[in-house]
Amino acid sequence: MKKASIIFYLGVMIISCSALIPDFTADPAISPDGRQVCFVYDGDLWLVPFQGGSAKRLTATESKEWGPTWSPDGKLIAFNSDRDGIVYPYIIPATGGSAIPVIEESYTVCDWFNNGQELLCTRSTLEFGTSFYRLSLSGTRPELIAEIGDAFASLSPDNSFLVFNRYGYPYREAYKGSQAGELWKIDLASKTYTRLTYTDFTERYPRFSYVNDYLYFCASDGEKFQIYRVKSLDFSNVEQLTNLKDWSARDISIAHQNDCLVYEYFNEIWSWDPETGIASKVPISIDEDMWIPDLNQEVVYNNIEDIAISSDELLVGFTYKYDAFFMPRKGGKVVQIDTGQTAIGDMEFLDDHRTLVLIKMDKGINKLYTVKCDSIMQLIPVDWFGADSLDVERLYKDPSGKWVIFYGDKWMSGRIAVADTNLSNIRPVNNSRAALNYFAINSSGDYGIYATTREDVWIRELWLYDFNTQESKKIMNDDAWTRSVLWTPDNKSILMSRNNGISRLDLVPRDEFEYEVDNWEEILNPQIISKAIKTENKEGNTTSDSISVPSSTEKSEMQELNIVWEGIEKRLYPILSETNRILSLGKVIDDSTFYYLSYAYDDTASYQLKKANVYGKNSKTILNLGQNISNLRWIGNSLYFLENGKLKSFNLDKHSMSEVTANYDYSFSESKLNTRVFEQVWGVFGLNFYDPNMHNKNWEEMFKLYYPYAERARSIADIEQIVNEMIGDVNASHTGFYPRSEKVKPLPPRAYLGLEFDYSQILDKGIPIKLVYSQSRLADYYHIQNGDILLAIDGTFITPYSSIDKLLAGKAGKHIKLLILKQGQMIEAELNGLTWSEQRRLHYNDKIDKNKKLVRELTQDRIGYVHIPAMGNQDYENFRREVFRDNADKEALIIDVRGNSGGHIHDKLISMLNQRYYAYSTSRRYSGKLNPEPRGIWAKPTILLVDEHSFSDGEIFPTVYKELKLGKIVGQPTSGSVIGTWEFRLLDGSSMRLPGSGWYRLDGTNMEGNGVQPDILVENKPEDIIAGKDAQLLLAIEEILKELP
Repeated sequence: MKKASIIFYLGVMIISCSALIPDFTADPAISPDGRQVCFVYDGDLWLVPFQGGSAKRLTATESKEWGPTWSPDGKLIAFNSDRDGIVYPYIIPATGGSAIPVIEESYTVCDWFNNGQELLCTRSTLEFGTSFYRLSLSGTRPELIAEIGDAFASLSPDNSFLVFNRYGYPYREAYKGSQAGELWKIDLASKTYTRLTYTDFTERYPRFSYVNDYLYFCASDGEKFQIYRVKSLDFSNVEQLTNLKDWSARDISIAHQNDCLVYEYFNEIWSWDPETGIASKVPISIDEDMWIPDLNQEVVYNNIEDIAISSDELLVGFTYKYDAFFMPRKGGKVVQIDTGQTAIGDMEFLDDHRTLVLIKMDKGINKLYTVKCDSIMQLIPVDWFGADSLDVERLYKDPSGKWVIFYGDKWMSGRIAVADTNLSNIRPVNNSRAALNYFAINSSGDYGIYATTREDVWIRELWLYDFNTQESKKIMNDDAWTRSVLWTPDNKSILMSRNNGISRLDLVPRDEFEYEVDNWEEILNPQIISKAIKTENKEGNTTSDSISVPSSTEKSEMQELNIVWEGIEKRLYPILSETNRILSLGKVIDDSTFYYLSYAYDDTASYQLKKANVYGKNSKTILNLGQNISNLRWIGNSLYFLENGKLKSFNLDKHSMSEVTANYDYSFSESKLNTRVFEQVWGVFGLNFYDPNMHNKNWEEMFKLYYPYAERARSIADIEQIVNEMIGDVNASHTGFYPRSEKVKPLPPRAYLGLEFDYSQILDKGIPIKLVYSQSRLADYYHIQNGDILLAIDGTFITPYSSIDKLLAGKAGKHIKLLILKQGQMIEAELNGLTWSEQRRLHYNDKIDKNKKLVRELTQDRIGYVHIPAMGNQDYENFRREVFRDNADKEALIIDVRGNSGGHIHDKLISMLNQRYYAYSTSRRYSGKLNPEPRGIWAKPTILLVDEHSFSDGEIFPTVYKELKLGKIVGQPTSGSVIGTWEFRLLDGSSMRLPGSGWYRLDGTNMEGNGVQPDILVENKPEDIIAGKDAQLLLAIEEILKELP
């Protein structure tokens, strides 16, 4: 066989007389004099003249660097980097040199103070989210200057106040709702917060002019972020400076001496000239060899991901990573089919034993191809009615000999098509609902069985399809999940992998004793049995556990299908089940016997091949296949499977096991892989987004727009930028692209202590404790209080230059010794370092306990309070427990879903709150009192708290609560982020969220983009949050008290 042509891409290298024109330059920062621009490319810092030209590299590391900011004198550039696996702020000379961390703690650079010796930084906290800090270049501990902030901020020229953007989505220009970004001002002396903008869309990236009394910023016009400015913070007179059509302006930077601007413009850096008012591209070239390794090469030993076996058992088709291969089943050289890196799906051989049918991605859509194992090995698209546009979801060859294809279109997935031998005559089944993952055809090829889900009641429907009339007739409804189906050859029954067991549905009534053997016969009538045995020995031996039925290899007369419809749903019988294990159908042996597999979700549990009769009797283990078994294929009387990626087979006649060795070289192009990732993102998002009209965006045109950029991407980070821009155009919540991790540095988990430090003052010795969580060991056992001072951690005394992050690095779950000054006394405390999630739980419990205490005190314990942080099953159990354990005797209930992250339990909550009493019951064994029925409901008054951080199911619940008029709603409008979503894993290990189901109010209003409007609007102002005052909760208490006698 002629070798397949293999092209080795040893790297992406520019070898020409011209310089490299970089794509996806980002984070521009202009020098104070407006002459130079620092920007990020390939994760490094570069410098280029404001007018454009050849760029000079400032940093060269494998780490990621971003957010450069020039010092007021133009001599230093501050930036962020994860060089040590943790994000630290760094400074580097603007002329080049070594970068040094300002402090080895996790702070992010925003701006410089005008003294040139201090940085404005942010840090995330549990109490307030993002807070602002003043960080000295001397490396002393940062000073907290404002508790509530956000990532983009600008100091006023005199440093007396700053302006920052609060909330907002950088890629959702069309978003309108309570999470839209607004500009805020903070007076640093008084810590007074003032909201500056009140628009429907988002404002971001504020930047002060140092030569005029202007504030520049970006704001969305509903389609793109444009650049605007206002004078003296007078937002009644806003001046628009750009009218950008193609892309948005983001991340603007201003020169202190002349108001020249630079900004991100998708994959480029653009400038705005204050003298001409013209926006234009900054032309950048790089006169360096920017080669990056592109080819990934592997030597693979017995690592296979999916298989297909020819029916003559001579040829194997298999996949590894992104491509498909051939090899002889008896072992030999592995041949790669092509190098397309296209996410190969299901595979099966045609009856010629040499042609492989496979699913292969093409521009994001899964399509059908054939390839013959010959000297050419040409992939040929299958000519069928869906060849141009339909997405193939599954392909397999049914035991009947027909082919089954599952496919989807713009409107529905789970459509079915069938084909005859050698994939000829492909035609649709025209199922009206999306089918589950099987379509089983009887041996004559006249009928098929499939199942659908009835969405309104979430019940499965079992259907019989007649190939002659091309019509489907419902057999029955079923509340269980059926994973696969097999017909018995006599057409009397179908076997079903149902839930975790196996069931049998009889299409006609059967004699349950038809295969019973009376063991008294050989005792009481030995002559008859002796004659039967002699006859059997002449015709062929049978084993003692076999049932005397015709062999499956014998040519028996075809049984006509004759369904007895009356009472068919009552002839569904569970026949096999095993505790803590899952049973799956394998292969029907004959009318009475079948193989099945037993396994568990635990990877350490063994796969077992078993057989039994159709009544679930005479179950017998044939073979323990081993652990980590996958991709089982039945070929003739052999079972092929993968064990830890190694191909094995078991011959059922000989009871022999064999292995197939597959050692081969494999290589793939990382740049091509990145392009394939973009294609797959576009394909699966377009096919699964809940709105087929894609929020009125032409999805095909968007592919044409963004695909050329994906082809030029140098890294998965570039793909992330492209995907964010593309999906942002759709303006939907519950989206997200999470690129594969590359060059991941091990990050030792930082420990937490169950307290929060006070960064508003810097002591010569130790660090003040601002808050000790009430359920922490330090509070409960050592009685440490707010205002005490932590002096040392594990013997290291704390100074103004000590890095708390570094002292606690790698100590989560480990023993830590603390020295604490408590009211003039030294306390030696010991504890295990807490993880972030444990610290967060302490913070949450502390906050909720304070709310409960406030409600209890202000209502004389008449009203209960319960917060629901998310909408999972455990959250429901916690809610129910708190309601009836802690609040059963209360007269009313405050339900708080502020900050609720979503889930799926709104219906349970509504059912509990919406039911009403209908009777009374009593029992002599208890009090004898009348108790209302049903129990376990709340029929007393309630009031609901919501805010802009209530998301997803945390919005569906208040929507229904309002529709049913269960009570008043207090707080701020929710964000309008309501789409059912799931995570989808892409071919390279990246993942994305697929928002696949929409939610609508009874009047047809889409909940997505339309948040819940409270009956009573009240805002928790930043000053109130900092002071610990909850205005929303206080008003809810006031309102619910009005409803009590």
